[in-house]
Amino acid sequence: MSNTGPKDRDWLALALAGLLPQAPPSPQRSEALRARILATATAGRMRVVRAEEGDWAPFLPGIFIKTLRLDAEAGTQTTLWRIEAGASIPAHSHSHEEECLVLSGTILHDGVAYHAGDFLLASPGDKHQAFQCPDGALLLIRGERLPEPSRLQAPR
Repeated sequence: MSNTGPKDRDWLALALAGLLPQAPPSPQRSEALRARILATATAGRMRVVRAEEGDWAPFLPGIFIKTLRLDAEAGTQTTLWRIEAGASIPAHSHSHEEECLVLSGTILHDGVAYHAGDFLLASPGDKHQAFQCPDGALLLIRGERLPEPSRLQAPR
């Protein structure tokens, strides 16, 4: 083995064999390895959106949305919703099934509070009254493509 250390592709084999050198790799080598691992992990079918990637777009007052996945052909998407304290999601209906996972905070609907870890499933045709968010929340929502905000109004 040379004094300059093993090549990047050899690090995994050496780690598995318990033969890594005592000194950790330099910050530059660590970053190069991290970039290579991430590039390999995202090559092929898996798509990764890192926490710091993507934009939070304003959607409604006090509500910001980050799109994680968009399937234009199926008319569906997966989004994160960051809802500020006091904001509300207007009454609306669904043309597709919608899954909602409360990641943090609390949302209120029809007098029921939903907290972190709670999962809500809306069926096509379901009509909701407004959702309130008294203290702020973060939601993961998978469902139909988002409508224009003006389409969110009281169900008839």
